[in-house]
Amino acid sequence: MSGGVRALALVVALLATVTACGRSSEEIARLRQAVEAEMANAPLPPGAQLLHGRFDKGCRDFWECADGPDRPAVYEADLYLGRPLSGPASMCAYFVTMLRQAGFQLFGKWDNAWFAINAGDCAAGHPGNGVVMRNNGSPFSDKATLEFTLLDGGRVAPRYELTYRRPVEVERSDVRLTRSMIAHLRNELDREFVLAADPVTDGIASSRTTGRQWTVDPSTTSLRFEVTCDQQREVELTARDPVITGQDIRTGQRTVPCTGAATVIDIPVSLKGDKAFVAVSADQPYLVRFVSAG
Repeated sequence: MSGGVRALALVVALLATVTACGRSSEEIARLRQAVEAEMANAPLPPGAQLLHGRFDKGCRDFWECADGPDRPAVYEADLYLGRPLSGPASMCAYFVTMLRQAGFQLFGKWDNAWFAINAGDCAAGHPGNGVVMRNNGSPFSDKATLEFTLLDGGRVAPRYELTYRRPVEVERSDVRLTRSMIAHLRNELDREFVLAADPVTDGIASSRTTGRQWTVDPSTTSLRFEVTCDQQREVELTARDPVITGQDIRTGQRTVPCTGAATVIDIPVSLKGDKAFVAVSADQPYLVRFVSAG
């Protein structure tokens, strides 16, 4: 047998081995049935139904995941309510109330603390996404984690996503969300809030500002901030498009001298989409507020 023929035979044999080691279509079908059975227990408002179910079988072992980690199966579905959708705040409150009446709660996370989202949080602007847990704090299921998402971008589009793996136990904390904390959870630059602070101000600490992307109106050409810090110090503030390929790394960077009083600074931005990168670097004590986008 020539070298070329032997190589081809080896490739064919290897492909056959990989195929044989992967999950069979029967295994995947049983997995889907098990996942769909868990999703069937998801709490729904009266008259609502799940539509457009999307199943992802995930992957298992080297034969399916190659050099990546195992991925659990996931099932996504849209919630059709059978009635017109209202604004984000009222829809968030509607689902939070519905879940409580059905014996569940929607849990959010702030840093490493889990808390139950309530109607007051919705009214204050909470985006209405979280993990569905039972009222006693136990998981939705001992086999899967159920997540609820209210918004798709800025559009109300309620959706459930079920991840088929044993859920992690969480301990409920007594977290009181502030206006600024909710702004950080929303991740949008559309209202005034504390962006960074040290010491902690309105629930925000400097540890939350190691540079991140924020959603902003694509037509934005300038971002306004208010900086307060002690004299003999300075705050370095950066605001720019997330991608600066071919540009100076200092693009959008401003140094604000500290005066002991509040200093307002406008940073021009040229954005390619609806995202802006913002970072703060300073020595304590200091306070940086986001003021507005223009």
